[in-house]
Amino acid sequence: MPAISIVKRAAAYVTSLMEENLPGNMYFHNLGHTQRVVDAAIEIAGHSKLKKPELTILTIAAWFHDTGYLYHYKGHEDTSMIIAGTFLMQHHYNNDFIQQVWDCIEATKIPQAPKNLIQQIICDADMRHFASPDYFECAQNLKREWKIHLDKNFSDEEWRSLNLRVLQHHQYFTDYGKTVLQFEKDSNIDLLKKQA
Repeated sequence: MPAISIVKRAAAYVTSLMEENLPGNMYFHNLGHTQRVVDAAIEIAGHSKLKKPELTILTIAAWFHDTGYLYHYKGHEDTSMIIAGTFLMQHHYNNDFIQQVWDCIEATKIPQAPKNLIQQIICDADMRHFASPDYFECAQNLKREWKIHLDKNFSDEEWRSLNLRVLQHHQYFTDYGKTVLQFEKDSNIDLLKKQA
């Protein structure tokens, strides 16, 4: 089966799954976030000289990495791995391929601990929004989501302070992340400091 075919099938499958089943109160971890992570993974991979088979593994993992949110909030990565594995087995992919996809998804668990370049790329892609001009909109959506799903309430100052700490302590793993994304993230850190 051609690699391009499985990526398109994964995209269609995850899109349908999320559109039909994801609760409307997933303000951050939704299909839009998944699509942004896929786009970011491809963006970062383009600067990392990945071979086509690695890009396929990376892209499939990016599509599936948050599908576990369909079933529960905490520990969603393990469920995402099951969903991805089931899909890939149905398409006759071997255990080695599936394991590499699982390893990428598992690497996105917080705290992130990637063990190779593909895992570094998906970790950086999952946190691409830290360096985005729409970071503050993303952060507000996450705040709303945590209030509903984790019963966490933050004042505006508590939220600003938490976001500042997270951005200051977070480190990108790839060369692209350490240069291009870090520079953009620093702009958001500066904006958070000015809000104090």
